Amino acid sequence: MLLIKEKRNILLDSIMENCQDIITVKDLNLKYLICNRAFLKLLNFSHETNVVGKSIKEILLPETYETIEENIKEVLETREPRVYTFNVICDSKVQVLSQLSTPIVEDGEITAILSVARNITKEESLKLKLVDKICDLNSLIEHKKQLEAQKELFMTTLTHDLKNPVQAQLMSLKMLRNGNFGVLSNEQKELLDILLESSEYMQNMLYSILKTYKFDNGIIFLEKEYIDPNILVKNCINEVKMSAKDKNINFIFKSFIKDKKLYADSKQLRRVIGNIVNNALNYSFKNSDITVELSYKNKNFIFKFTNRGNPISEEKKNKIFEKYYTGDNLSGIGLGLYFSKKVVEAHNGKIYLDSKGEYTSFIFELPENNKILGSIINWNCNKNIENSDKN
Repeated sequence: MLLIKEKRNILLDSIMENCQDIITVKDLNLKYLICNRAFLKLLNFSHETNVVGKSIKEILLPETYETIEENIKEVLETREPRVYTFNVICDSKVQVLSQLSTPIVEDGEITAILSVARNITKEESLKLKLVDKICDLNSLIEHKKQLEAQKELFMTTLTHDLKNPVQAQLMSLKMLRNGNFGVLSNEQKELLDILLESSEYMQNMLYSILKTYKFDNGIIFLEKEYIDPNILVKNCINEVKMSAKDKNINFIFKSFIKDKKLYADSKQLRRVIGNIVNNALNYSFKNSDITVELSYKNKNFIFKFTNRGNPISEEKKNKIFEKYYTGDNLSGIGLGLYFSKKVVEAHNGKIYLDSKGEYTSFIFELPENNKILGSIINWNCNKNIENSDKN
């Protein structure tokens, strides 16, 4: 029995001597009975005689011993272990310790307090840095939200202020077209028809943008019907033929589709094609061609628009469908191709860019009979589509 006790004492001495954690035993008056080497090293004491027999008030700073005293009081009252943290000064540096204090009970009575502490200064420092980074990130997110709100406010204000002049323009054009100010030639009537068409389209765009920012959910359902893709494309080309003449740009329309109907929202697709065609006009060289091809493969309608202009950088290729990305177009707001991508994806299709040197193609593919009711951001166009002859 004596041998066993001796072995236990040797084992305990070895633990106290070599344990990296800080171990102390205090009596009920909070005087140190035992301490290990880690404790002495922390406080820069050379021998345990500098500590044993002294109270925590003689060894530690007031803010430190007050914390320990308060928590050990809870341990004595509850007879349960307690974990808490406190700071100590070591070499003029603040160290953070996490300590477990538990009662030592003999014959049902608490005779001492065992405390085991671990230095968690590095962990706490990392936590503080993480908190700072989270705060910085939250500030950045909040800043981006404010910028987004400013953009939306700008768009809403702009479109709202444009409604009245566009309405006045429409009324004036209709009066001219109806002959209220004199007889018109056929050429004048044709020109006014194109202007009216464009003005009505602009009006619908303004209303749809207003709706976009009016509804928080930003979602509508596509109004699909069976449409002739050839007529749809011809209509879109006719809308920009006057602009094409200014740059002496010729449209070449090639269709490899006959007697096939596409199940889609014609109003939204008209806006997609209009965005792509207008982009092609804006970035095409003068005296060049824009080729529009319609084909059908693997039960998909393929719309391809090719123009010749300045090469597109890799950076622009990667960002061209992003919201508010305008590239070199200072007059745009960067929503056309972003919106187009949303519409195509809502039809369960895909849109992509194929650009090599001076030749750039925007291509989108749509399934033939996609009867799944898709949804897109709340941009709507209620403009009627009329058939037109090939340009």
